Amino acid sequence: MTLIETDARSRVVLPGHPEQMFAMQENSDGSILLLPAKITTEAQLEYDQTPELRDLLARAAASGTVRKRRRRAE
Repeated sequence: MTLIETDARSRVVLPGHPEQMFAMQENSDGSILLLPAKITTEAQLEYDQTPELRDLLARAAASGTVRKRRRRAE
């Protein structure tokens, strides 16, 4: 078991978990549960859950009419 201590600002260090995000749940018995978490935008969630939207966007990106003009630095 690892002892974790909060600092004056209620922060903790979780050894072996650098730069990770967790959702915290405080249980009625005082225990704290940390669940690995990721932030996803609503647009990304819609893209991930809608095969038709992914197909439509893939076809649009592959279309020969879609071109990006780039200016050369002088």
